[in-house]
Amino acid sequence: MKRSHLAILLNFLYWIPRFYAVSIYFIPPVTVKAANLRIIRLVNLEGLIVSIIVFYIFYFFFSPMILSKQKEKRFYSLWYGSLIILMITGIAYCIQQQIVYNYYGMTWYWGVNYFLLITYVAFIACLIKAFLNWYSDIFYKRQLEKKNLETELALLKAQINPHFLFNTLNNIDVLIEKDAAAASAYLKKLSGILRFMLYESPTEKIRLTQEIDYINEYIELQKIRTSNVNFVKFDVEDNTDNLYIAPMLFIPFIENAFKHCTDKKINNAIEIDIAIKDEEVHFTCSNAFDQVAQLTQPKSGLGLDLIQNRLKLLYKEDHQLKIDKTNERFTVTLTVKLHDN
Repeated sequence: MKRSHLAILLNFLYWIPRFYAVSIYFIPPVTVKAANLRIIRLVNLEGLIVSIIVFYIFYFFFSPMILSKQKEKRFYSLWYGSLIILMITGIAYCIQQQIVYNYYGMTWYWGVNYFLLITYVAFIACLIKAFLNWYSDIFYKRQLEKKNLETELALLKAQINPHFLFNTLNNIDVLIEKDAAAASAYLKKLSGILRFMLYESPTEKIRLTQEIDYINEYIELQKIRTSNVNFVKFDVEDNTDNLYIAPMLFIPFIENAFKHCTDKKINNAIEIDIAIKDEEVHFTCSNAFDQVAQLTQPKSGLGLDLIQNRLKLLYKEDHQLKIDKTNERFTVTLTVKLHDN
């Protein structure tokens, strides 16, 4: 609920009982003597008018200073606020006494009660304002966190998407001179990837089956640069229907596996496995790794820090990432808890 709507609601809830209490004595029949009824009506009506004046003086002018973080403002606002309460109490009480005495020849001894009433109204006004400020801080803090999250994810995605496109175009460029027909077929696959990046990737979640289809297309494009088509093994276990996932969640790991695989001539140099169990996706990506050879290669691919930051933003405590590096294999294991649509 917006702060303005909540403010209207709280004001409404506070004043309705007060108006109702006053209106009782203006709606006949009331089992009170006529003379006393006129006095009660007058006193209640004046009390209501004074309460409204005091309430909104403190609500709009004094409460912001009383709730200020500056000690001087709080001190002066409390001091002047007390003087305002005493002054209004004195003026209102004198007017009430004069009216009652002139018209009915009576004296009304409600000075202390009047002061307590006005003090109570001023306190409630400051209390409501304090609650609204607290609610506003919480509400805008959440909105800011959401905007920061969206901005950070957008920045991460802005770094990821061009990276895929750049690598894929390089691969097709290698094939154009050798086999134009094959290059054309791969361009169609690239078209599918671009369609995915333009229309599916911007959404918060997509079907897991769409992510898997995209991984298949990406693997096919990566096979362009090697004669050994069996160097990649990709397995998907169990049913992936009705499960949704953040788009391009696994691709960065797969891309890094292709970039850092040191021997693509052997079978199963890269092994990718996706298994679903109890609404959890278990993703494993392993590639041949030679630490000595790796040192001579220029750094490329997406940094693990970038990938890990995206995972933390998207899934927080609902994911587990494990990285295992030996002299022969580099393995990434990721478990993500998903939910039905």
